[in-house]
Amino acid sequence: MGILSFPTNLAAALCAAVFAIWISTSSWGDEVVFEQDGNRQTLQGNILVEAVDGGLLFESRDGTLWMIQPRELISKNLHDEAIASFKPRELERELAKQLHNGFRIRVADQFVIIYNTEPAYARWVEGVYKRLYREFVNHWRDKRGFPLTPVNRPLVTVIYRTQAEYAEHVRRELGHDPGNMVAYYNLLTNRVTMYDLTALFRTPGMALDNERQINEILGNPNAVAMVTTIVHEATHQLMFNAGMQTRLAETPLWLNEGLAMYFETPDLNNAAGWRSAGKVNLVRLARLRQYLAHRPPDSLRTMLADDAVFREGEQMLDRYAEAWGFCYFLLNRRGPAFVEYLKHMSSKAPLLAGTSEERIQEFQTFLGDDLEKLDAEFIDFIRRLR
Repeated sequence: MGILSFPTNLAAALCAAVFAIWISTSSWGDEVVFEQDGNRQTLQGNILVEAVDGGLLFESRDGTLWMIQPRELISKNLHDEAIASFKPRELERELAKQLHNGFRIRVADQFVIIYNTEPAYARWVEGVYKRLYREFVNHWRDKRGFPLTPVNRPLVTVIYRTQAEYAEHVRRELGHDPGNMVAYYNLLTNRVTMYDLTALFRTPGMALDNERQINEILGNPNAVAMVTTIVHEATHQLMFNAGMQTRLAETPLWLNEGLAMYFETPDLNNAAGWRSAGKVNLVRLARLRQYLAHRPPDSLRTMLADDAVFREGEQMLDRYAEAWGFCYFLLNRRGPAFVEYLKHMSSKAPLLAGTSEERIQEFQTFLGDDLEKLDAEFIDFIRRLR
């Protein structure tokens, strides 16, 4: 499972508050020329945020976010007429000029899948995505009343044929080895990247000629992780492109990861391996119940306050399970209030950080001041869940 990712140099920039004072701006039709790492770029798109010192947060037409330091900026031009994000077919034409090493492109609705593995796998991923998108809209807009926005840019996924090719890409893009991360959504590029996960269940040299073989693979209980991973990362991408979250805004990890896990639960009786959101995630539930045996009294407060608890080695899986359980609890027992909290979080501007106490206060504004009472109800709910 890959978490929301961005290069470590950006994380350092955010923590150091390189752009200390930001002024919001929004007008498609901007053009910037800048130089980073010796490469000169000329891009059209949208200046999202401009600092008083001239630094920019810029979104190019392909959906990539660029943090441009004042010393890197060569020029900027604001045009009178708006320039929209690429449409999927437009992006396909742009990408076709750049692809190599046997990569191909599939375009289906708003999805653009770039792959150099067998077409059967790309077709299967496309099918999962299309079903997920329909259920995502149905669940949030139609059932929960969340005001989703139309997805106005292509949702890109890159699928590598082998784990080795994928690992090379991760090292190049994120600056570290992938470790156990077999797929991830990148906040800056707005892309999901993975490799052909059926390779984990195929014998060496076995070709993948059709979706029927994938359906056979889904008969393996261990294939649950394959479906879970694909749906999880695609849900992150949808949340950041359908108006639920803002990229580079301060959104707690428990919320982002908990909602992605709320959607990830597979259904291996379905041909696609997944059917709908909101099913009990038995893997996360089992882990959470194990955690309850030694869970600290302040566990909920620390999860709400600080993302660091999701990066604490052996406890990470416990915290992910807790985030799933807490989101599941809130959606089932505090649904309307939780949706109002989600609406508030969706309005946050990029690159503005608050304190841990402010995060807790934001949560309490919508879900109540008494965290101890809420935590007791949460634990009781999880113990009764079947």
